[in-house]
Amino acid sequence: MADLNYIKTQLLQTAAARGFDPKAFSASAQRAIIADAERLLHRTFLFDKPWDMERCTRPYQLNPMDYEAVRNDDPEWCFMLNRMDWLSDLILAARLTNRPEFNQAALAYLQTWVAQHPTLKPENSTRTLDTGIRLVNIVDALTYLAEAELLPDEVLAPLADSLLAQANYLKAQYIPKYKTSNWGSIQTCALLTVLPILLPDFADQPLYQWAETELAEQLGLQVFDDGMQWEQSLIYHVEVLNGLLRAIASQNQRQRDVTVLVPFAKKMTRALALTLTPSGELELFGDTDRIVATDVFDRAAVILHQPRLTGYTEATLSPESLYWLGQPGVQAFNAAPEATPADLVFDGVDSGNYAIRSSWQKDADFLFFNGGPLGSGHGHSDNNHFSLYAKGQPLLVDSGRYTYREDHPLRVALKTIAAHNAIMVDQFTPCAPSASWEYAQYGTPLKPYVRHCGKSHYLEGTIIGSQPLSVWTRKIVSLPGSIWVVTDEVQVDGTHELTQYFHLDPSVTMAQTANGALLNDQWQLINASPYTVAEAPFSPRYNEVEPHQVLAFHTAFTDRISQTTIIAPKTATVTAVPILQNLDQPLPSAEGSGWQIAVSPTERYSVGIMHQELFRGKKVYALDGTAFHAQAVVVHRLGDTVTTTRMKV
Repeated sequence: MADLNYIKTQLLQTAAARGFDPKAFSASAQRAIIADAERLLHRTFLFDKPWDMERCTRPYQLNPMDYEAVRNDDPEWCFMLNRMDWLSDLILAARLTNRPEFNQAALAYLQTWVAQHPTLKPENSTRTLDTGIRLVNIVDALTYLAEAELLPDEVLAPLADSLLAQANYLKAQYIPKYKTSNWGSIQTCALLTVLPILLPDFADQPLYQWAETELAEQLGLQVFDDGMQWEQSLIYHVEVLNGLLRAIASQNQRQRDVTVLVPFAKKMTRALALTLTPSGELELFGDTDRIVATDVFDRAAVILHQPRLTGYTEATLSPESLYWLGQPGVQAFNAAPEATPADLVFDGVDSGNYAIRSSWQKDADFLFFNGGPLGSGHGHSDNNHFSLYAKGQPLLVDSGRYTYREDHPLRVALKTIAAHNAIMVDQFTPCAPSASWEYAQYGTPLKPYVRHCGKSHYLEGTIIGSQPLSVWTRKIVSLPGSIWVVTDEVQVDGTHELTQYFHLDPSVTMAQTANGALLNDQWQLINASPYTVAEAPFSPRYNEVEPHQVLAFHTAFTDRISQTTIIAPKTATVTAVPILQNLDQPLPSAEGSGWQIAVSPTERYSVGIMHQELFRGKKVYALDGTAFHAQAVVVHRLGDTVTTTRMKV
């Protein structure tokens, strides 16, 4: 039996500590909250909050209310319904308008859920992930309902008993795989958040102690030393981080020791910031949506006592944050200084994810490269994929995820190699998704080689396939001034065709040229091979799809090939130049290739890439009149000044 006096006291203390100030919400936020609440009065649901994991912006009405209902032909709709993230709209609208029907509707929704679940058993409405999220949302709602004096004992008792039953249900349903899954850490974070309100002497209770110990182990397993959550999906990285920040805030309020948790939250926040696109959105990596992530950094600034991220912070906390951080959060947010990270690169040596930006301005160049392992079922066949922003605008993109439905062909299609800026040989795929969460096979990715030399960068990733045995390597040289040299090298016995895919953001205009394409009338995409242009689906967010263009360059070869693509401003002059062995003999193109990019009459870059080990002939080479010995080299000429940089020895 729940201790109602204790719970009511905790709810009222929490409400008093939060405070509520309508002026903290912008006028547009208030209008949106009230409109959503009005819709909920009629049992009409849509899921469009920033961190709704499976969005559905099409409204559906439930009449009568049924928490097992599935709409949009997608079980995820039912899961979203039962997370109850939408409750906050009713609670906030009641305070913004002083209309009691919003509070009454929120309470009725809670009572209906309890009535429909006299016992807990595995079904769509009681998945453990959703139960963890629902616990936090219900306790948040009860905090405000208690303040409104709507929770007499006869109303609170069944709700409190259900909450405790759901909390114990999480422990009873816990399985080993949750140790490495976002499902597990989200559940334990939820328990650390709500149990102090539900259980007297919570710190001495076995369930709380288990959650505390388990979360520490989960974080050690799930979060790499580079700060990335191992599942290779940025949206789930954020979901874990959001839950962790909430748990830390709860512990801080009760003077609990958070020295185990905070380093993980700081690492995850840093990794997220350094992989953030210039638009402030998540990169579409793995199962991820394009979501503006600035509110995450604002919450982290408040909870971790860190600076706000200059250029990527809001004027005030988001409505979702204001809901539970309250006035103390507002004060901490306003007091937090702003700062720009010192780093311009993210080296994910554990995750295999790398990001390079030219600055922290919104018009920065930005490259995201993935050369890591598959991760969980949220990972895609995206080894050696790269996404590209030029002067802040998306050029080359990942195709997204669209849906988790097992019966929808786009689920598997968007996880394939061909849905990424990657390569294929004869349409053979070493990484083959077979269902929504399963793979028939997956190649072996080797650890990437990455080097940063001032403002020039080198990235190299390799994946090994079998049947037939094949080695696919991508080498990227990133240069100042929006210049990228991308070389794909493949070794596989026999006669084959290489296909290189380049997916254009839907906003990009494309004009075909003799040697590639002109993008947005600003950027050359140069490749010597013939190519086709096709329309394919692009999904910026769950349940959303639109067309975009895909360039596919096709090159026949026998045994091995190297093929280079160059992206550069249209004002640059790009030419192939020889690498000279022994300073005087042109190197065969199969062994090494050189390109010159003249950006002005007085400045040019020359890039040399070797395609195999240097084992024949003299080992001294020359590029653009400069001697070198390296696997990859950049020669920069600015007037009479020449700088030679070995990118890979």
